[in-house]
Amino acid sequence: MQKIKRGDFFIILLVLLAAASIYGVKLYKNHNEHYQQGDLQAIITVNGKEYKTVSLTKEEQIIDIQTKFGHNTLKVFNYGIQMTYSDAPLRIALEMGFISKPKQQIICIPARIMVEVFNPNKSADDEDELDAVI
Repeated sequence: MQKIKRGDFFIILLVLLAAASIYGVKLYKNHNEHYQQGDLQAIITVNGKEYKTVSLTKEEQIIDIQTKFGHNTLKVFNYGIQMTYSDAPLRIALEMGFISKPKQQIICIPARIMVEVFNPNKSADDEDELDAVI
């Protein structure tokens, strides 16, 4: 068994510090996004196509989605959204819980449903979207 040399230790420490700083900057940016309650919306897509966009309000709304891929029910309440029913074999989407912050998602793969919270009032300059895929 080999011992960790001093140079190896510094390389590992440097990589860990770089990863932590990148994660910290992303967390700080997402945490400091300013929005008012009721400003956020959720976009619901089924099989990659937009199904519906809903405002996240305090009032309760039930969204029933029945497609050839399955049956799911979403509930909007208390300025957020949650999947309350899924007929998928593994109900992992139900365990994703209540989402109420920008960029949070609920994904049900068997039903091909994705729900993502976004801020429609955010300017395009503020986005840190991907500009290339390799």
